[in-house]
This record gives sequence, structure tokens and C-alpha cells, in this order.
Amino acid sequence: MKKLFLFFLLTFLTAVLPAQELNFTSQNIPQEASFAQPFDVRFELSHTPGYQVSLDKNSLPADFKLTSEQLENLSPGTASYQLTFLPFTLGVSTFTAVNIQLLNSNGEIVARAASDTKQVKVNPVQFFKDKDMRDIRPPYIPTSWIWWLLCALVLAALIWLAWRFWHKVRENQAQAKEVQDNRPADVIALSKIQLLLQSGLWEKAQYKTFYIELGEILREYLWRRYQLDVSADTSSELLRRLRTQPQLKPLLQSLREYLSSSDLVKFAKVIPTQSTMQQDVTTVEHLVRATTPRPQTHEQQEEN
Repeated sequence: MKKLFLFFLLTFLTAVLPAQELNFTSQNIPQEASFAQPFDVRFELSHTPGYQVSLDKNSLPADFKLTSEQLENLSPGTASYQLTFLPFTLGVSTFTAVNIQLLNSNGEIVARAASDTKQVKVNPVQFFKDKDMRDIRPPYIPTSWIWWLLCALVLAALIWLAWRFWHKVRENQAQAKEVQDNRPADVIALSKIQLLLQSGLWEKAQYKTFYIELGEILREYLWRRYQLDVSADTSSELLRRLRTQPQLKPLLQSLREYLSSSDLVKFAKVIPTQSTMQQDVTTVEHLVRATTPRPQTHEQQEEN
């Protein structure tokens, strides 16, 4: 009789006491998000009063990282869950169902509810508005291009070394040629002037080249005779240097006229006449002959 009474009592309590319930009343899951930018998901739930709502973190989506969660009890039978996620994949990702658990006072799970599954489109971010945001991915460096870059650098270094070697050989050859020419300075200058007149530059109307070569002959002669390095001097600088040589002072006027004529041809593209060219060549030849030391006569040697 006692057992029958307990059976009817349990049946009555089961019929009278309500079952533990947990339901989603609203779900706010965005359809789009930005890469590595936080976005919020909000759930509102209704549950049996007197029980605790808890998030099942094992059910979180794999493509989204949970950064924060906030539970707010709106009333004894309603609650709000706000979850903040970071997406780390581009394109369309599946936001899988999130499980919410209902716990009794002993921490035991008495009910579960799952949210909807949605597709979230993750868009790339061109600029970070937050100054503290940084790209956490390492820079992508294609290894194949590294070898090509190294090969190009090595090739460029070899070309530069070959050019330097060739340039040095040319300089040594030029210096050796100058050293081997032991003729007097006037003989070298006058012979080069004759070769210039026979080169055909004037006949081919290459006036600028003709005057450049004539100027080089004069400057080389001044170096051989007086050790005056006037290779980089302008016409005015050359005249100032020559004023320091007493032997050249009587020739400065004619030399100034030659330099003026030469500058007009080289820089103003003036076409010189035949008589002007002959006068300029004569000026250089006269300077060479006038500054060439004369051998002493027998009487001068006896006086010395």
C-alpha cells in the first residue's frame, strides 16, 4: 500500500511540476564582417526561473575566435548573451551553432539549446582605423625570387669588376705610351699639330672636334714644359695661370684671341673661316716655338 502511494505521489509531482525549459527568443548574427575586426553576436533566451545560463565553449565556431562574453539577466526567466568574435579567414565562413546550457544549483546540465547556423562573409580590410592594430601574419617572401635577386647582384658585381679592370688597363696603356715618348715637349706638340692638320677633321667640317684637339695639344705642352696642370681649366682660368710665367706675358694677347675664337666654336657653334683657323694654329705654334729653350752658342758657353 505504501509503495502504491509513493508511485501516485511521484506521478502527481511529475504532472504538476513544469519541465526545465531553455529557448532562444532572438538571435542577432551579422551576415558580413571585416577580416581581423571584432563583431558582436547577441542572443536572448528564456528559461525556467531559478536556473543558471552558461555558454558551452566547446561548441564555438572554428573560424572565429571568441574575445569576450557578457551575460545579462534581464529577468528571473530571461537572459541576454553578447559574444564578441574575431574572424581569421577570408571569404564565406560557416558560423556553426553555439550551444547554451541550463544549469541547476548543483552545476548540473538540465537543458540545452543550439543557435542557428549561418554563413558569414568576411571581407578584406585595406586600412586599419585602429592605430594599435597590426598584421599578425609574417611577411610573405617568395624564395624563388631570392635566388634570382642574388644572381642578378652577382652578375652586376662581375660586370662592374670587368669594367674597372678594362678601364685600369686603358689607363696603364695611356700612361705607358706617355712615358715612352721621351721627345722634347716642343717636338711632340708641333708633330701633333701637323697630324691634326692632316687628319681631315677640318675638311669634314668637324670644327668643334678640331678645336678641342688643338686645345688638348696646347694644354699638354704647358704640362710638359711648365708642369702646369690646366687640363680642367676654363679659358679665363688658363690665362690667369699663364700670367705667372714671365716668358708667356708677351704672348697673352694673341693667346686670349685664340681662346676666345676656340670658345665660340666649341660652345656657340660658330663656324670659323679658313683664315681664322690658320691664325689660331699659328698662335699655338708660335707659343711653342717662343717658349722652347734655345741651345747656347759657343760664345755663351765660354761666357758661362
